[in-house]
Amino acid sequence: MRELLVRITNPDKEKLVTDILHEIDGVAVERIPKTTKVPGRPKAKAAKRKLTTKEKRFVADIKQAVKEVKDHISGKRKLQSAREFLNEL
Repeated sequence: MRELLVRITNPDKEKLVTDILHEIDGVAVERIPKTTKVPGRPKAKAAKRKLTTKEKRFVADIKQAVKEVKDHISGKRKLQSAREFLNEL
């Protein structure tokens, strides 16, 4: 059996989605109760700290790599193949 989680962001469409799913043979719809928040209990926050110089350099390198990949995907830049890279070594 496979399970699929469907998040319905528009409450007005909930009935429509469940009706459509009920029409499909072999599909069972189970409603999960909406999670309730405990009043007066704030969400846990991650502790923030300053990055070291090494960590800042790492983050900058990752950002640069992501930018290069996006440029390659959009056609602005041609990246070398793995074979070309290995031949340089």
